[in-house]
Formats: sequence, structure tokens, C-alpha cells
Amino acid sequence: MIAVFKTNVSTDSELNEISPLLNSRFKEIKWNIDLWDSDKILRVDSPRDWTKEITELFNSIGLRCVNLEIFHSEPF
Repeated sequence: MIAVFKTNVSTDSELNEISPLLNSRFKEIKWNIDLWDSDKILRVDSPRDWTKEITELFNSIGLRCVNLEIFHSEPF
């Protein structure tokens, strides 16, 4: 499953704040944030849907994260 989120992560400092949290709480996901994209897109590749938990994590540290789309596909 690939989930796509719009975020307000716009600086390296914010990215450095969220990175260890995502890595420690969601060990089985692969993720990236495109700081060059106007919507600061977060892409998450995971075998399960973590939409609610990821959104809550961002909100808990004062960042915004809105799910745009989920794609269901076989893992590579």
C-alpha cells in the first residue's frame, strides 16, 4: 500500500524533527517527504494502512498532514 499525504513540512529542521519519530514508531514503512513539491508530499510504502497514526503523529508535534490518496498494490 502506498499512501500520499500533503504536509506543511517545509524546513530541514522540521524534517529532522519528524524523521526519528516516523522511523522509530513505524519500523516497517518506507517513506519520503518531497520538500521541493509545493504540497510537501509525504509518500509512505507499507504493508498496512497507518493513515490515522501518521496523521496523529504529525498533529502531536504541531505539523499538518492530510491524506490525499491510498494505492493498494503488491509489494515490490
